[in-house]
Amino acid sequence: MQILSIQGPNGVSEFEAFLNQVSDKLAAALHKKFSAYAELNDIYACTSLKILNPKIWGYKGTIYKLRLDCGKESARILFTRTPDNDIVLLHGFIKKTRKTPHKDAHIAMHNLQRLRNKAATTPLALAKHSF
Repeated sequence: MQILSIQGPNGVSEFEAFLNQVSDKLAAALHKKFSAYAELNDIYACTSLKILNPKIWGYKGTIYKLRLDCGKESARILFTRTPDNDIVLLHGFIKKTRKTPHKDAHIAMHNLQRLRNKAATTPLALAKHSF
């Protein structure tokens, strides 16, 4: 299982930009979580993992929403799985409100559509964010 990110228009991973904005501690927690997924070759169920409700948001497919809390920072990572069992990180944001903001959900849905239209993906370099 690989952890992939969609390339932006400038050829840089969109998720890398998010990782560069968060604290090192939060980036390390994200690294630990996704490394565990890759090591187990599966996504294990936990209280911090939910599915974005397609009936509410009006999209087809499965988008997982992972909650990562680290001190005062609380991040949400929206991702999906490919038929090859790889994880594609669609969008990450710092949580500031109780509900998932419309803007962030729509970015993830747009990236899911881009992925279906064969958008370029690159393996995410999580190793540089570990302690």
